[in-house]
Amino acid sequence: MNYKNEIVCKNCGTKNFDFEYICKNCKAFLRNRIVNIDLGETLLRLIDSPSETFLKIKFSEHKNYIFFLLFFISIRFLILSRFFSVPFVFEPIKLNLPLLVIISFLITLIFFVIISLSIQKILLLLKVKARFRDILAVMTYSFLPNLFALFILFPIEMVFYGEYLFSNNPYPFQIKESIFYFLLSLETLCVFWSVFLFYVGIKEFTYSRIFSLIFSIIVWIVITLTLYWQSKIFLI
Repeated sequence: MNYKNEIVCKNCGTKNFDFEYICKNCKAFLRNRIVNIDLGETLLRLIDSPSETFLKIKFSEHKNYIFFLLFFISIRFLILSRFFSVPFVFEPIKLNLPLLVIISFLITLIFFVIISLSIQKILLLLKVKARFRDILAVMTYSFLPNLFALFILFPIEMVFYGEYLFSNNPYPFQIKESIFYFLLSLETLCVFWSVFLFYVGIKEFTYSRIFSLIFSIIVWIVITLTLYWQSKIFLI
């Protein structure tokens, strides 16, 4: 079977997958070797050169910071799921925060693994052979805008609303309406930025704008449903 992501060695003419940097036949170099992911550089490059950056993440031998990033992404998901539960909570709830963080991390980890494996299987149907760890890394780094929301926006929201941030009596927008909608617009921007980055990252595997767009929409619908389901733990 011929795969779309095969490249031909200029030295011996052997076909190799694009994620290989040494020809399996003559051992000639097919591309520059990328050993590690530089987190600081990656954060900056995702802004001005996302496609090139995801290519480096894809080809990197060591997928640095994956579990570190997934942990903070899970906290972000935990906060979002708490927002989902706000309209349905009518009494103050006591939270076992360490337990919730562990549960959210496990849910996030399982979710990312399942989605990455699913994408890998679908790519095979599209005649693209991809490594699971490459897909997982690209998917994880596409969620970096959510960390901006976690470390920058969330503390600001807590300063303005405190304990009323997760309240429905009154809702936060009833306290400081203009600030609420401004922060909400920034939160929404972070989500759309993540959707865009996911689209760009997956395009490095599919080589198709249409399939990448479909993948992005489906995955984010599943994420929304998962967050809604996760929000139920606040109602138990």
